[in-house]
Amino acid sequence: MMSKDNLRDGRVKNWFYLENELLDREDLTIYEKTVYIVIARYVNGDNKAFPSYETIARKGSMAKVQAMRVVKSLTQKGLLKKEVRKNNRNGGSTSNLYTLLNPKTNNKTKGYLTETLTIPVLKRLI
Repeated sequence: MMSKDNLRDGRVKNWFYLENELLDREDLTIYEKTVYIVIARYVNGDNKAFPSYETIARKGSMAKVQAMRVVKSLTQKGLLKKEVRKNNRNGGSTSNLYTLLNPKTNNKTKGYLTETLTIPVLKRLI
């Protein structure tokens, strides 16, 4: 019997799902792909995530201002929906709520699909 140490890719947990179409999109910069991937890492079962700009920047190895610009660009390109959230107690800002949108191209319209992705939640098999 082969042990997990001998497997080339023996990951069981601590990973996430990402569409190949995102990496295949030649219209995206490396920063746009990186930010999409960072946000995808934090997505929950409802395809929502709320990492701060600081977290996106730190995990994506970029400045906070760059992360902010890229989030705006991904929103404009239809890959990300951003909902600005406010603290109900004091009206101050809290983290944004992000929804990942489908990175696949729509060949009929030469545009991009903007429906919400359904990312399966994978469970460890015992």
